[in-house]
Amino acid sequence: MTAALGFLTVRHHAEHGYFGGYLVVNEMARPLEFQCTMAVRPSRAQEVLYGPTLEDFVCGEQIAAALLSKGKVKPDLCLTDCRPVLALAQVSKYSIGYVRPVEDQHRSLRTPAESRLQTRAVDFAAIEIECLESRVPPSDALSNLSSAVHPSFDFEEPFLRIVEALEEAHPITKAA
Repeated sequence: MTAALGFLTVRHHAEHGYFGGYLVVNEMARPLEFQCTMAVRPSRAQEVLYGPTLEDFVCGEQIAAALLSKGKVKPDLCLTDCRPVLALAQVSKYSIGYVRPVEDQHRSLRTPAESRLQTRAVDFAAIEIECLESRVPPSDALSNLSSAVHPSFDFEEPFLRIVEALEEAHPITKAA
């Protein structure tokens, strides 16, 4: 079985807004596709109307939805290190899993973490992921996909590649 794993992250820059990046890799972590967004800045009206769910809306329903819809390779599973991206699972057919990020070392780009979504932890390959309570992928599908992934697959590394690519695509994010 050839696996396609999607890695999607969103970063927030205090001055410029939200930036999203999406990398699809095979079971050996080789890139199959990459997409990124321009900066997304919610309007004041959106900030007021969405209130505490603003990041779920911006990160999941706007940025993640746009990135996955532009993608040509359909992932078997999409992983994110940005909890609000899980909101995408409420409005799409994609299976999304949240992977706890390593410490964010990019001072000018922070990972949005606010989310009120209810999740459940499930085992996948050598890691634990969180999925929306109402959208946990079938265990047999996760098991089959887990067996296709190389045993030494580093699930944090693709996110580092995405952030580095975002910084290259958007030099304004490098300023401290």
